[in-house]
Amino acid sequence: MPNSVQSESTSKIQAIQHLLASIFSSQKALKSLAPEFNWSGLGNLLGDFGELIALEAYALQKAPIGSAGFDALTADGKTVQVKTNYAAKQIGFRGDADLLLVLGIMDNGSWNEIYFGEFKQVKTLARYSARDNKYMIAISKLKLLGQESSMAINLNS
Repeated sequence: MPNSVQSESTSKIQAIQHLLASIFSSQKALKSLAPEFNWSGLGNLLGDFGELIALEAYALQKAPIGSAGFDALTADGKTVQVKTNYAAKQIGFRGDADLLLVLGIMDNGSWNEIYFGEFKQVKTLARYSARDNKYMIAISKLKLLGQESSMAINLNS
């Protein structure tokens, strides 16, 4: 391998190592700030952030450890499955809950609500993937469903 290619490759690896070290350091800091979450693995990191938003911004309670199919509870005891999305065109989910909360995370760490509503309604519109043993629904479909729910609420007010 020519020296210029090798040094370019080494520089790239070193840059990635630095970024990963930064991520891992941030995960340690997150664990100390909110130890009730795992903050491990990149997928878990995003999911834990979404659950933290759900608890703090939506005043939900963390589900008991070992709860199947839901991550949080409303004040009146409804179960809520929380999904967090960064760049995927669709989300996957398993199990059942009363409500589904889907949050979108931006590059700068800010977030927006993609959908917060009835879980059953989403499940009926989703397709089942036997290969992955889960239901899948497009983010665009969730956004549309969320807009329709908001319009219905406004009409009934």
